[in-house]
Amino acid sequence: MLGKSILAYLPVNLANVVTAFGTIVVLTRILEPAEFGLYAVAMITMQFVHMALFTWMEAAMARFQARAEREGDMASHLKTLYQLGLLTSVIVFPLIIICLVLLPLGKDMTSVLIFALSSTCLQVILNLGLEAHKAAHRIKRYSITYSTHTLISFTLGILFIFVTPLRASAPFLGIIVGLLIVGGIDLFFLLRQMRGGKFQPAKAKVYFTYGAPLCLGLLLSYALNSADVYLITGIMGAASAGEYNAGYNLANRSLEILFVWVAMAVTPVAITAMEEQGTEGSRDILKTYGATLLWIAVPAATGIALVSKDAGFILGEGLRDGAVSVMPWIAFAGLLNGFMTYYVHRAFMLSGQTQKYVWALVLPVLLNLGLNVVLIPIYGLMGAVWATIVSYALAIVIATILARQDYPLPLPLRAAIEIAGCSALMAIAVRLLPLDNMTPGIITLILKASVGIVVYLLACLAVNAADCRTFIRDLRNRVKTPNVPEPAE
Repeated sequence: MLGKSILAYLPVNLANVVTAFGTIVVLTRILEPAEFGLYAVAMITMQFVHMALFTWMEAAMARFQARAEREGDMASHLKTLYQLGLLTSVIVFPLIIICLVLLPLGKDMTSVLIFALSSTCLQVILNLGLEAHKAAHRIKRYSITYSTHTLISFTLGILFIFVTPLRASAPFLGIIVGLLIVGGIDLFFLLRQMRGGKFQPAKAKVYFTYGAPLCLGLLLSYALNSADVYLITGIMGAASAGEYNAGYNLANRSLEILFVWVAMAVTPVAITAMEEQGTEGSRDILKTYGATLLWIAVPAATGIALVSKDAGFILGEGLRDGAVSVMPWIAFAGLLNGFMTYYVHRAFMLSGQTQKYVWALVLPVLLNLGLNVVLIPIYGLMGAVWATIVSYALAIVIATILARQDYPLPLPLRAAIEIAGCSALMAIAVRLLPLDNMTPGIITLILKASVGIVVYLLACLAVNAADCRTFIRDLRNRVKTPNVPEPAE
């Protein structure tokens, strides 16, 4: 069952892979290091603003869709959230523009931020639809909509760099055009679902009460893994921020794609089980989910650390050395952050204790900021990396303790030990390869990756790590019988 759901979201994952690596490969080559640094700061700022304004609505769409369907009030559920999103965008957009014009940010930074923050005011309309499709298990529509928007935005963004003078702003213009095209088409479908519905203030209050703590928690979580870029920019300059962000994205984004892939398949199923079967039903799903997440992510993080130097050719030369130096450590940090965000934090969502989600992040964020301020001037980019690892370690411990107070979150300890052992064997096998005299590049990358994957899978199958034999059987069955019925659209 789990394997089938994960495979159903494969097109989304492939689109993420293409755009994530394509962005790094292309932008680090056609933008100067300082320009890429501006793009990185604008992207992070865009995410901060979006989280602050809109993610509580998107979280409510995901959490309460199954309940609205059970109560026969889907039209009002959708209409309430869409009207909230539209009203917020209309009010906030002119305020954002005024603030950016008045702030002493410099011409280039102001221009990039105007495009970036304009795109986020449109993004909420598409995101609400995507959350609705995912929660309703309309996997095919979700996959097509998400993948089409991602690929169109990426392609147009690169094109606009070449045909316009916008440079670092061009990728955000691509996002805007992609949102207008794909978001407009998807909105027509959802408007039909809203017929007969009414805006319900009582529902809006419930949604905000649930989503606001999640929104604040996401802001703290994002500050935990991205605020260091602002500090690096201020202390070391935009070019150094570009180096750090390139290495961070190449290592962390690779892992995040895997975490998101599995999470988007499992989270709607767990929420539906919570609504229909109660805590025990969702707990059974999370037990398998946690082990599967580790089974996929731990060897991926180990592999990134092993081949970081070989993967450096992906980046432009101006950013390569600094980026490669941080990648092995960022892979470990990304593993901690991903498991915390996409597994431990699911317990707060299911229990409804979203205010504890916020408190779980306050101390780690403060620690991260303090360590960055102290370590970056002394150790440069590695100071930011060490601050991130220490802060993530503290964050996952606090989050686990608080989450288990209200929800019986399973801890896949046995699976973790089995997977760690298999990953260690993989690392030993790769390190023993006689490739020291070869120049790092695509050939050595392929050889190390191929050997690592084979050794890891054989070791896992031998001990049935994380019950992987069942998972692989589900994937094989899904390939043989790909037509899974979906709810009528």
